[in-house]
Amino acid sequence: MKIALAQISSIPGNINANLKKHLDFITKAKDAKTDLIVFPELSLTGYEPTLAKSLAFSKSDDRLNLFKDYSSKNNISIALGLPLALGSNLHIAMAIFEPNKEIRFYFKQFLHPDELHFFQPKSNSSIIEIQQKKIKIAICYEVLVAAHLNNINSEKIDFFLASVAKHQIGMKKAENALKMISEKYKIPALLVNTIGKADGMTCYGKSLALNKHAEKISCLNQEESLLIINLE
Repeated sequence: MKIALAQISSIPGNINANLKKHLDFITKAKDAKTDLIVFPELSLTGYEPTLAKSLAFSKSDDRLNLFKDYSSKNNISIALGLPLALGSNLHIAMAIFEPNKEIRFYFKQFLHPDELHFFQPKSNSSIIEIQQKKIKIAICYEVLVAAHLNNINSEKIDFFLASVAKHQIGMKKAENALKMISEKYKIPALLVNTIGKADGMTCYGKSLALNKHAEKISCLNQEESLLIINLE
């Protein structure tokens, strides 16, 4: 399976500009013949909790059809981040698009204490299957939460995938956690981070991929780029 991690800088609150950037990076991933492209946490709006309520998407938002149609026409799966409103609740979500399938959503189950004022957690399965590969999803803080990781052995996953928005210190903690996960469970582990300003912090980039031996096989710097990994 060929996977692209899209390390981008989102413009806070500018959904139209962010939509265009997503489609540009998805086209690059399609041209590189990747099977799946993954974006950072809340990538469509930027990680801006104070703005999230006014920027929230619904499950039936017409703008999401851009990615649904692109996925089907170009035979590529897409995972991106957005704030999603369900009734009166606001969630941090990952929208997952597969060719000729309905849109699926993963909802962040474990929120950082700073997020609880803005978002609600939602219990749901963190396992997705794409091209017969079982993938364990984590959104940012969940990489550090033992309760999110405890069932990895029984879940029999093929690899671990994290979508985050982290500054330098947070990214170091996440990288250490990723190494622990890979080493303990003998699985590849991938993480895509954002760059630029978000929620008053500077996000650090350094998206990376580890093989099943917890060895770093690829890593980005702190610029916008596409990290492409071939997982056997």
